[in-house]
Amino acid sequence: MQRALPHAVADGHVDAPDVWPEDATRDRFVGDWSLYQRRRGHRTSTDDQLTAWVAVDAWRQRHASAPPRILDLGCGIGSVLLATAYALRPVLAVGVEAQPQSVRLLRRTLDELPAGPDMPAFQIVREDLRALTPDAVGTFPLITGSPPYMPPSDGTMAADPQRRACRFEVRGGVEAYCAAASRLLDAEGTFHLVFQTAWDDRVRSAADAADLALQARLDVHMKASQSQPFLTVYSFGRRAPAQVAAERLTIRGEDGARTARYDAIRRALALDPVDGSPVTQPPRK
Repeated sequence: MQRALPHAVADGHVDAPDVWPEDATRDRFVGDWSLYQRRRGHRTSTDDQLTAWVAVDAWRQRHASAPPRILDLGCGIGSVLLATAYALRPVLAVGVEAQPQSVRLLRRTLDELPAGPDMPAFQIVREDLRALTPDAVGTFPLITGSPPYMPPSDGTMAADPQRRACRFEVRGGVEAYCAAASRLLDAEGTFHLVFQTAWDDRVRSAADAADLALQARLDVHMKASQSQPFLTVYSFGRRAPAQVAAERLTIRGEDGARTARYDAIRRALALDPVDGSPVTQPPRK
């Protein structure tokens, strides 16, 4: 599914042109999978990694087999989609993204993934997630989302179109993500979403409006010295549990080093190379 999208977005700016960016690099990501991202554009982040980890861990706790289908809303360059797919090996992994430049980067990433009998099939849908319907893509037992965090009125927007759309809600924010997930989620499915904890009331209201029930949350402190979490990964479903499972994760200790638990999460996702090879690799010809 691909159709022409309007070049202008909600804030009056335009998307990055649909051309290969000159600052693109091919970087190691998970295991033997690499991804393309821009040096001066949107890049994979801790938010993405933790969203994938929560989705993977929640699925493994409830299921003995791989999911038949997974969906990442606003997939960007593909970091949540790729990390989740690498760990779970679904039959089909679907990403939805409106920005043409991010779609171009992700499609080249997928073209260069190694072949193998357990490789998922990937489908990238170039579409505004607010327009997505079950008739177009079906429904899913596992959905992820890493929305932009800031309304256009709450800061100075980056001049770079790709970075701007990944940080600011030019095509809708958490409300749009929750509404889309609600339309596309199976009856027993789960939706995992990361957002800044300061907006907790807004996230909960968005989920309520979309008839999604909070099932679990992971509150993330970037440093041990921080009294309040900076990020939260929320897990939603159709039915409310008797008690919401709440956990805390600290990324770096008092000494500035990564904590043992965060290191374990990175190992479980195969984010850290084990052979000493470089992170940035030459593009394949």
